[in-house]
Amino acid sequence: MNDFKIPTRRSAAPRQLADKALAARKRAGKRLAGLLAFLSMALVSGSALADARTEARRHFKAGMQLVQGHRYAEGIAELERANEILPHPNVVFNIARAHAEAGDLEPAIARYKEYIASDPPDQLEVELVLAQLEDRLAAQRVAETKPAPAPVPLPPKEGETPRGPQEIKPAEVQKPKAPAPGAESIVGEARTEDVYEETVVTASRGKQSPLDAPNSTTIVTRQDIRLSGITRIPELLRRVAGMDVMQITGGDTNVSMRGFNSRLANKLLVLVNGRSVYNDILGSTFWELLSIDVDQIERIEIIRGPGSALYGANAFAGVINIIPIAPGEGKSGFRVGYGDQQQGYGSVWASGREGDFAYRVSAGYTRYPKWSREVEGGRRDLVFAPANEFTASESQRLDIRTSRRWGKDISLEIGGGYANNKLDVYGIGAFNEYNFDAANGDVTVDLKTKHFNARTYFTRLAGTGQASHDYTSHSLYTSHPSQNVFNAEAEVVGGFGGTISHDIHFGLGYRLKDLNWDYFRPDVPVEHHASVFLQDSIRFGKQLTFVGSGRLDYVPYLKKIVPSPRASFIYKPTERQAFRLVGASAFRSPSGLESYIGLPIVLVTPGAGQYTGGGREDGSRLQPEQIVSAEIGYLNQMNDSFEFDITGYYERVTNLIALQTNRNVSLSDRGAGLGGYDPNLGRYTVAYGGFTNQCDTHNVAGGEIGARVYPRDGLDIFANYALNVSVQDKPSSCPIPDDERTSRHKINAGVQVRTKMGFNGELTWHYQSKQVWNEQVATLDGIVYKQFDVPGYMLLNGRLGYRFYHDKIEVSGTVYNLLGDALGDPLQMHPFGNRIGRRFMAFFTYTL
Repeated sequence: MNDFKIPTRRSAAPRQLADKALAARKRAGKRLAGLLAFLSMALVSGSALADARTEARRHFKAGMQLVQGHRYAEGIAELERANEILPHPNVVFNIARAHAEAGDLEPAIARYKEYIASDPPDQLEVELVLAQLEDRLAAQRVAETKPAPAPVPLPPKEGETPRGPQEIKPAEVQKPKAPAPGAESIVGEARTEDVYEETVVTASRGKQSPLDAPNSTTIVTRQDIRLSGITRIPELLRRVAGMDVMQITGGDTNVSMRGFNSRLANKLLVLVNGRSVYNDILGSTFWELLSIDVDQIERIEIIRGPGSALYGANAFAGVINIIPIAPGEGKSGFRVGYGDQQQGYGSVWASGREGDFAYRVSAGYTRYPKWSREVEGGRRDLVFAPANEFTASESQRLDIRTSRRWGKDISLEIGGGYANNKLDVYGIGAFNEYNFDAANGDVTVDLKTKHFNARTYFTRLAGTGQASHDYTSHSLYTSHPSQNVFNAEAEVVGGFGGTISHDIHFGLGYRLKDLNWDYFRPDVPVEHHASVFLQDSIRFGKQLTFVGSGRLDYVPYLKKIVPSPRASFIYKPTERQAFRLVGASAFRSPSGLESYIGLPIVLVTPGAGQYTGGGREDGSRLQPEQIVSAEIGYLNQMNDSFEFDITGYYERVTNLIALQTNRNVSLSDRGAGLGGYDPNLGRYTVAYGGFTNQCDTHNVAGGEIGARVYPRDGLDIFANYALNVSVQDKPSSCPIPDDERTSRHKINAGVQVRTKMGFNGELTWHYQSKQVWNEQVATLDGIVYKQFDVPGYMLLNGRLGYRFYHDKIEVSGTVYNLLGDALGDPLQMHPFGNRIGRRFMAFFTYTL
């Protein structure tokens, strides 16, 4: 589907359709062959570069070992190569230190000045080192002005012809060189920390290796983001094992993990640098309402498995933490893109540092078209919302973050962001296609010290929403949702011990929620949430670690405290491999919509209406969704060119929240004053609806296996496979049909290439097996379950780029769903969703 098309009642002849499909397959085959040819040529050229972090890490480790063995020239060359691939101040420091230790004062002084220019936290200490080296160099130059004594010829060995002094060449045989006298006392210790080692902060709320994390983790790196060419954050997550990514419209993408994806997906907690972007009104994430775009992201950390033990409600199936590029890091620049169907992308950013103060400012724009229209235009039996009928999402955004540090251990970050978005989404029940015109903003203050951390932020979401179309006798249900959230949390970090050591995190949290919507009943309270958590990582020697975590959350709607425990055992037979056993529970509290809805709905039957309310009209409350999980995993990072991860898990899921079957008004209801004429609708209330906890229990078993390898410089390959098997336990009175809305098999694979000539690219392939969706749909008889088959599909994405002008300029092209309809009908990820065609965008990037 290359073009935006409006369905018509006319159909092409079978022969014409066959010819069209054959031509589409040939075109897709040529595009794929061309892309594969480029990747092949780049690989055989011998000038390609492997994954930047991995290659830099390899050179860094080799360089540090050589310097420690006093082989300075070779070690400095390795460190220089590492810094060329991925610049880092600590590498520059080690290069300067190695020069000084070798007695090469001029290059040492030059490199120390380069290090100081990066405004490091230890600037004063290094300036003292620099002053001492400059004094030594000055004394050395004075000594060099004095006449040198004449060289004395060495006595010849027996049978050897005497040589003159001009023939003596001490460097003929290179051997380890002794450090310059007194150098170590001046330059101090080397920075032996592996600055290129992959680390995560989300699993334990502190920086650590994935090998030490108490949950299975995956990182989408900055290189993955750049080489993919993807501009939608949810699509970047598709490469993660076990992730469910479902695109419904051009702007509506729903994400879950290990199953239970849905419209308005609500099983994952999404953070931006630790700050929740959870939509409390609907219980979902509006990805297009984030104030940052992909060009501002340093990495994305994905925690697979329940995360409520540290993050509370809504970290049900896992946690996604989007880590932006820090203030002062990176270069300034811009990127613009344009594609077919008037796709648009623009991003501009500026980053700088002045002493201990740093800043980063970014602004951007995106526009995504619809894949198709729900109904034909011009119908007289329908009324349409005023939204642009060809636009699925259009957003403008601004983000400003600043930081100030005091010494090595104290930093304060203050900033805020704003995004305005027109968004086409799929709701639930009677609301299929729904239009939002919303604005979202935050103000955040984040303090970090060695033993105490505190964060507070205020967010506001407000806008207008309405159904995109409905029958002329019905309402579009225009409304004005708003959400004001104030969050504050404080954390104390400490540790003690020797052979048995403890790393303790203790924290308190408070969250105020003020929700308003025309769809809510009038007595919605301002909610005051509170939480406390404790985690202790107990290390027994170098091989065994036990991590115990627990959190208590007070949920006002439930009027009770909900506990969330987690226990992890980590066994490391060697430094670079780990076995992990995890048991945890988590919960999702009812969203504002599920808790407080009070909406009269017009039915097709003349004069009839339905009232949809939170809980039931008898006053009973929804219970939180619950998950109990057990997981075993193994991670191997023993080789810098190879990484392997395998995980198996079991989950027991209960109390899933869904729309309840309509209940007709009875005579006893009328006697109790329920039902009757509704003056707001001008109709009679004949039924009640709302949300309820489902009566079934899901037992889910599955596993994920993945690897990332670098068989040679220039080739970076990743692949993973996920298996998910779900079985429902239902009492005889439970009317819910079997649910197979999670693909049993998912496969992801990709290849990345970077060359010294400036060419770079990525090709990724995704496969999901068939699904059977249970969807609740509105009929003349009320809300009923219907099953829909969704065939399996393959998705192929690719990008080619070329960097030049000292790597300051890059031109690139990205194609999404390269095969399009070459293999048959355009793919569909949800039974009500658009059919997804091919999209192409071209980009121009400039960095200062």
